[in-house]
Amino acid sequence: MKKTIIAVFITLLISCSSTKVEKEIINDFLKKEFITDKYIHVLVEEAIPRTKALQYYENAYNDRNLYVGEIRFAPNNPPPYKWEIDSIEIINLKQKYKNDTLIYHWKKSDFIKPKFIFLNYDKLRRPENQNYNYGMYLSKPLITSDKKHAFLFYRSFAFGSGSSEKAVLLKKVDGNWVELYHYNNIWEIN
Repeated sequence: MKKTIIAVFITLLISCSSTKVEKEIINDFLKKEFITDKYIHVLVEEAIPRTKALQYYENAYNDRNLYVGEIRFAPNNPPPYKWEIDSIEIINLKQKYKNDTLIYHWKKSDFIKPKFIFLNYDKLRRPENQNYNYGMYLSKPLITSDKKHAFLFYRSFAFGSGSSEKAVLLKKVDGNWVELYHYNNIWEIN
């Protein structure tokens, strides 16, 4: 019984610690992102699966040796590309998160600021909510095994003019999570 109580306590401690790191990642990213996307005020309540960013990164990693016209997924900067996460870590992360299929619903307590209007995807599509012109979808962070990098998937949208999406690779630098690269599907028209 004593061992069970200790195991539960350790699990709770680890869970609280990882939640704190996830909040740091999200809030550091949003501080920087809202310099360019300052009009966004709606957050879709349902989070994008956290593995979506890893999929984009893996696709870009697999396309790394293709010629310019053949590349579908690519980092935001010109070649030569630097690959922070290798194929072994990609496999390990896919294995670790393969059963992470529950949809997370964002809460106000997940964010420091800005203040979002949280809308369920189904409610967002209703005519009475079309006055919310700018919004975004966001995934929970996927943290690498060494805890030095994290992935996020971000999709901003504007009613009537489409959307823009990217997978973001962040790294902890001087106590803050900063974007190193983002990866796009360059064949897709947004």
